[in-house]
Amino acid sequence: MAPLLTEMPSDRLDALIKHPFHRENGERLVDLIRDLRQCNSAEDFVAFQRELLHATLAANLARAERSRVIKRLRKGQSLPADAPDLIVGDPHDLEDWRLESDVLERVARQLRSIGDAMAWRAFRYDRRYILTLRRNESPGPMTLSKEGTVHEIQFAEQQWREHGRFALLHDITNCLRIGDVTVFHDRNEDEQDVLLYELKANPRRRESAQLTRTRLAANALHTGGPLPGADKAVLVETGVPYATHLSALGDAFARAHQDGLKTMRVPGQRGLLALDIVAAGNRWGEQEATQQFHSSYTALLRRMRLTGQIISFSSGDSAARNTMAPPWGIYPLQPAQCAGLIADVLVFSVTLSADNFIEELRKTGLNANWVLPDGAEMGPAQPVVTVEGHGRRVTMARAGIEQLMLELTDLRAWADGMEQLLRKGTAGWQPWPYFIDEHKVWV
Repeated sequence: MAPLLTEMPSDRLDALIKHPFHRENGERLVDLIRDLRQCNSAEDFVAFQRELLHATLAANLARAERSRVIKRLRKGQSLPADAPDLIVGDPHDLEDWRLESDVLERVARQLRSIGDAMAWRAFRYDRRYILTLRRNESPGPMTLSKEGTVHEIQFAEQQWREHGRFALLHDITNCLRIGDVTVFHDRNEDEQDVLLYELKANPRRRESAQLTRTRLAANALHTGGPLPGADKAVLVETGVPYATHLSALGDAFARAHQDGLKTMRVPGQRGLLALDIVAAGNRWGEQEATQQFHSSYTALLRRMRLTGQIISFSSGDSAARNTMAPPWGIYPLQPAQCAGLIADVLVFSVTLSADNFIEELRKTGLNANWVLPDGAEMGPAQPVVTVEGHGRRVTMARAGIEQLMLELTDLRAWADGMEQLLRKGTAGWQPWPYFIDEHKVWV
């Protein structure tokens, strides 16, 4: 697995971000996001997916070719006769090949993030489908060397050719991990049939676990049954319209593009810091830009007078890593800003304090308590907040807090949703809430 950006030395990080493959893909991301926002018909989505598929397969093939070279060099063997051209560096230097492989891993992941954006748009921003179909392990890189991939692509083309329907390939995304293909049949402007397929290249081969997950997913979406997995989870409709303060993020990035960085307060006692890495570097240089970042962040915390535990989440290096999070490509920002978030040349962080967060929730009449021990790591399953009402209690872990932070969710709307969730919840089941009218938030 390629290292996180935060784990890289500064010189290697600089080389990765400035690599021609990475810069070229950054430009392509802007065009892809702009094109995706024009997709409305099945024909539009089919053409878009073909373009994304071509780029994805090419990136994965290029990385596989470099992995083969790396294995030979690691064993002390010579370069293979059919080795690809190394774009930057010495062809006999193992580390230069590793750098290029890491770049291509990021490129492929950025393209998967676009695949996630395509999925959210195709599902009309209905979070239920993402919450349900994410609940499985990643299938790994999409490549034509897999028999199943070829079969799935052929099936998608057949659906368009014979029925005029768009068939979304799950492996081109990060967030869709149950089933192989989703076929969309638009009945009218407001209604569509969504058909989930588990395909087999060999019809005699049956994989009961995959088929069981697919059936559970379909039942969860259409009849309210349990979600796939062993954690006894179920979807719960809050009936509350979703609301955010993401307009503040667009304003912050516009100012950061001019000044390098921008800090501001966001409703819900949250502090927002937006950084344009290129603009900051041009204005101050790398070293001073880092100092400006830390001093601005410190000043923001001082202005907000936060008490209790301080919690902060950042957008950095997160493209196509979190299966639950809306992809940057659908954020209500300019295409170039969305692309900047995917490529990590734009970064934002959101900060709150435990005390202010609990105070905001208690204003709505909910009994909320911050249970994360001081100094404890906020792991995926670590309890962070308990919320009680109507004789029931739900516990929030990292995912719920991260959503509130990075989506700049309106806390009153969220609290109203939690009140409804507690009212409707079933004892012994883990509820996964979803809000209504979410499509009005995204692009």
